[in-house]
Amino acid sequence: GGDPLMLSDMQLDTILSRLRQIPHVEIIRIGSRVPVVLPFRITDDLVHVLKKYHPLWLNTHFNHPHEFTKASCEALAKLADAGIPLGNQSVLLAGVNDCPNIMRKLVHELVKNRVRPYYLFQCDLAEGLAHFRTPIGKGIEIIESLIGHTSGLAVPTYVIDAPGGGGKIPVMPHYLVSWSSNKVVLRNYEGMFSTYQEPDQYQKTTCDLQCEQCNLQHSGDSEYAMRRAHGIEALLSDYESEITILPADSERVSRRVDEE
Repeated sequence: GGDPLMLSDMQLDTILSRLRQIPHVEIIRIGSRVPVVLPFRITDDLVHVLKKYHPLWLNTHFNHPHEFTKASCEALAKLADAGIPLGNQSVLLAGVNDCPNIMRKLVHELVKNRVRPYYLFQCDLAEGLAHFRTPIGKGIEIIESLIGHTSGLAVPTYVIDAPGGGGKIPVMPHYLVSWSSNKVVLRNYEGMFSTYQEPDQYQKTTCDLQCEQCNLQHSGDSEYAMRRAHGIEALLSDYESEITILPADSERVSRRVDEE
């Protein structure tokens, strides 16, 4: 919890300096609502500290277009002018921004200020937030009102931060309607249906993830050779033998073990 930009410039400088000394830390990302609620904190001195530690990204938290004050826009400009890529994470809030017109205005204001709409979060199942929660269908409706109706740069990914540590799960509209062995059926934002012809010839490359027989340009890259597939990726991979993923407490699996 907490907002890192509420720390002093000296504290931030110290922390960022230490992070940069860790070899496997490639990118630093800061999440902050300071550009919204305390834009005067974004000073030239602070920006000077942040820009020393590129690649450094910053995600803001604008939830409504009325939050774009003159001071907030100036703060965003300082950050963007310093070469800091900016994203935004909004929360879908009942009675605040659960309206296609409001959300369209919000994402347009973000893009105009060089901030990429990144995530639109479904409100968490946290105590005291029930009055802010919307049906998931409302979020889908809002995304449908953006895709095709504005630039793709202005369309965030609608996600649920799944309870129980499931992580961020995208719940975007479905555009792949059906498929066969050689065609897929797609629909667009207007409800138009189209077919896409699969290639007649495709030279399948069996990947063992060791990059020894691969002729792609990353061949031999140790970074790729060291990683293993997990989850659904493992079920789709050529180099893994897994054909199922089962919950650890599956009753069916327990019965099989008992029978054996």
